[in-house]
Amino acid sequence: MATKKHRVSKGDAKVKRVDNVEMVLRAYEVARRAASAMPPTRKELAEEYGITPRAVNNLISFMKQIGINVVTAPRSSDGKPAYTLRASDFLQLDMSVSEAVASVHLQQAVLGTPLVGDDRAAADSVHQITARLRDQVRSKLDALEGRFAVKLLRAAKSPKNDAFRVVLEGILENRVLDIDYESPYKPLRGTGAAGAARTSPDPDAAAGIGKARKIEAISIEPYGIFFARRSWYVVANKRPGAGMRLYKLARFKRVALSDTRFTMPRGWTIDGYLKNAWEVIVDQNAKPTRVVIEFDAKVAGNMIETVWHPSQEIEHLPGGAIRFTATVAGFDELQPWILGYGSHARVIAPKELRERVHAEIRAMHHAVEREAGA
Repeated sequence: MATKKHRVSKGDAKVKRVDNVEMVLRAYEVARRAASAMPPTRKELAEEYGITPRAVNNLISFMKQIGINVVTAPRSSDGKPAYTLRASDFLQLDMSVSEAVASVHLQQAVLGTPLVGDDRAAADSVHQITARLRDQVRSKLDALEGRFAVKLLRAAKSPKNDAFRVVLEGILENRVLDIDYESPYKPLRGTGAAGAARTSPDPDAAAGIGKARKIEAISIEPYGIFFARRSWYVVANKRPGAGMRLYKLARFKRVALSDTRFTMPRGWTIDGYLKNAWEVIVDQNAKPTRVVIEFDAKVAGNMIETVWHPSQEIEHLPGGAIRFTATVAGFDELQPWILGYGSHARVIAPKELRERVHAEIRAMHHAVEREAGA
């Protein structure tokens, strides 16, 4: 007996009916997309799978039979009727309100901030979770609108589209990345065609945000990625043999996976790499040094509420003051942190750090005097 076949349209090749396994795989793929920010239309599914609109209807009916509750609703982006997921007993997530807040509101709150490396992926994951929440939990989340917030700095310059995803693939597959990197320290000199050729199209530059900076084409071995302060950073070995570097993801003007693979050092971790950094900068030339700083009683209470460094130790002094000690390599990040506490902080050791802080205080004082005398 001949196998029954469907025609997509006149003139198109015949398409065989799919088996049950493929039908289930398609059903869950459609369910995933139906829960995203861009749910599919019947026409889109027919074209992508090479099947007739009637076969799409059969697929949707099959999904409902196995408990995947898909309905047709206008798509928010263009108003076209699209298949949207409604949580069924089969797919619902049994979350508490606190769990839902951690999964939905917390993620929604950080969209558009530097913490989110891929806004599109984060938005899709929020849609997928929300679509599977029980009605009672979803209504409580709605009631929290306007009464829950996460205050982070907004991203002035977000990473390029897909940069976060490509970097993760490079890390997972140990593949070299080819990048165009915007140097923060090398402004372009001169004007004209030569200077323009080295400047990437950047709307921020066109708007007058910052000066044009040098774009360097390099290859890196991505060891890891982490978020600190206001940015995502990629820890990588610069090729060929230039040593470990820290690259800010927002400065990637272009990134692509190469076919070249590299070997990771055994036991390497981000925590181990940053062990002696104050925050993110690892000074390869500096030896780990014990620093001792005393904070008076006015700020001591706030100081002891935070773990500023993995190696920190705090000793309580008479009158409510504290003595803070830690072991770090390099003072470039530590110095401004100390200065931020003004007269409430006093560097005890080492002498080099104390002199650097005092020199900056004197420079600030001279600047004030010059301004007053102008």
